[in-house]
Amino acid sequence: MFRGPGEFDPSTRGVYSAASSTLSPSPATTAGSIATTRPYLDTRQFSWIDSYLSVLGRETRIRGPYLRRESLFVENRVHEVFLKVEDIRKYCLLVENLFEGDKREKAREEIMNIVKDKNRGFRPEKIQTVGIGLKTRKGLGKIADEEAGLIYLANFIDYIVLWQDRLDFASIELDLISSDAVAGRYAVKLGGEGRISLLEIEKADSYAYHVPESSKFLYVASPLLLRTGKDVIGQIKEEMSKMGVKNVKIYGRVGLLGAGYSEIRRRRKPIYQALLPGSVIILDREIGDSRKIYEEGIGIGREIGFGTVLPVGGGEG
Repeated sequence: MFRGPGEFDPSTRGVYSAASSTLSPSPATTAGSIATTRPYLDTRQFSWIDSYLSVLGRETRIRGPYLRRESLFVENRVHEVFLKVEDIRKYCLLVENLFEGDKREKAREEIMNIVKDKNRGFRPEKIQTVGIGLKTRKGLGKIADEEAGLIYLANFIDYIVLWQDRLDFASIELDLISSDAVAGRYAVKLGGEGRISLLEIEKADSYAYHVPESSKFLYVASPLLLRTGKDVIGQIKEEMSKMGVKNVKIYGRVGLLGAGYSEIRRRRKPIYQALLPGSVIILDREIGDSRKIYEEGIGIGREIGFGTVLPVGGGEG
């Protein structure tokens, strides 16, 4: 269960409560799981981003998350699918054609063909369960909360079901850029239900995503957080101007997104505007230094994985 936006609380929603999972975990969720492999540190005096960096290391950068099952897949919330990374370039070229009047309809049709093709993009099935709220009673463990009587509906993602009868392992994969990371295998909690997962940290000679030398497009692979109360396009243009890009076109979806919940402070982290995964930033020209763009990301919380953008080259190939 990777909680989507919205309240999952009867005091807010009334008697009927429900929660739905996003396709991929939030970068805050994956960064938090990695942080639990480090020695404990009281982070209450830090901002929510510095809380992670104080544990993971100030120079740490996390890119992703991705889904790995033989091929590498990336989330696309614009069309509610996973896409193979090797199809991202074709997707971006078609998105650019959406801004050309005579090419728009054909491009829209081809995009739908990609996202509906089960060999390229697919809509994962969700498993719906009904649960009863529990409370802890000394000597009895967890029992039904008789006073509140909380009944809730939860929609989970099952990564095994995604491939029907094929029981190959699926995994969430990240690029962890850090001089402090220690290779090893750890048992960690992951997601809203606190399921136990195996976390493996391995040294690698390259990134999960093959970064091209130059880029004409930036595919948004994880929520790109921006300040609320300010124009989204204006903020992105401000970011791009730092790279020497004056004009951009943006395709995608914008939503409100919370940065998660702070266990140590017992309160929610700030809410931001977010350019959602599957959105594309089209640059006015091909630019170099793609590796730096990939490593640094864009927007708020870029250090821990938010604002992961995949540089994509232009051209007709």
